[in-house]
Amino acid sequence: MVTSIGHIALNVADLDRAVDFQHEVVGMVETDRAGGVSYLTCNDRHHELILVEDRDNRGYDHIALQVADAGALEHARAALPAAGATLLGGVYDGEPGIDRALKVRSPGGHVYKLFCGMESVDVALPADRPTHFEHVSTKVRNMGPEHRFLEALGFSLSDRMGFLASWWHCDEDHHGIALTRAPRSELSHYAYAWPDLNALGRVADRLRAARDRKCIWGPSRHGPGKNHFLYFHDEDGAMIECCSELAQMTRDAYVPKTWSMHPGTINQWGGPPPPRFLLTGFPVATPTDGPPSWAAAADRTPVAAG
Repeated sequence: MVTSIGHIALNVADLDRAVDFQHEVVGMVETDRAGGVSYLTCNDRHHELILVEDRDNRGYDHIALQVADAGALEHARAALPAAGATLLGGVYDGEPGIDRALKVRSPGGHVYKLFCGMESVDVALPADRPTHFEHVSTKVRNMGPEHRFLEALGFSLSDRMGFLASWWHCDEDHHGIALTRAPRSELSHYAYAWPDLNALGRVADRLRAARDRKCIWGPSRHGPGKNHFLYFHDEDGAMIECCSELAQMTRDAYVPKTWSMHPGTINQWGGPPPPRFLLTGFPVATPTDGPPSWAAAADRTPVAAG
């Protein structure tokens, strides 16, 4: 069903400040702004990130997953409730950059937007930038129902770490979604892909130069996925992971395995994750049925759910 990871939409307190951070530190470029909503990219896709100015509803609005076409959305609307999902309205159109979409809530309480028809853009991009929005990592209390939901979406298991964590893929990337067992449902982090370890170092340099801040954890290498990693917070407290050289499921003939729950599994070069990493959690913003309140047609008028 799902063909690739799309993007994430985050509620932010100050839109200009959040956009500046993504541009100066990460290398993202704004392609569109409609009212209090900014669309940013790092390639030729209309957006890889959505920032929504909302001071009263802190959290992430949705995680977006791309499907092939409108027929796949209708199939999802019919099939996903049997996998424990809650439909949040019907299929809608009119949101900038995409054809149409459907929002659902997973059994663990995370909000996903399935969409099709991403537009292409031709914008000036900085030389040093991510290649694409790579994955999200969510926290859930009960892993089993969330696993069954991901399987219904078409994800396959890549790796697991005992009963604490699992990694899932829908394309060649080792994981587009990671799950961690936790007391409550939150976003652990969202991640951008970079070409190599040197690129991660340059991000850390910009974080220090532009914001006088240090990274939370890394650089180092994870066991599952084999990728280099670097973690830091964005302007609103959500955690970003910068990744490089993530394992590819087909090219590398990667064989899923069950890893030890020893801290060395997720840090191949050093010690256990620091408390600041473990305790970071960005909430799920209060969801609404139907299209987001900020979804608009080309004339910027709201579009109702079908």
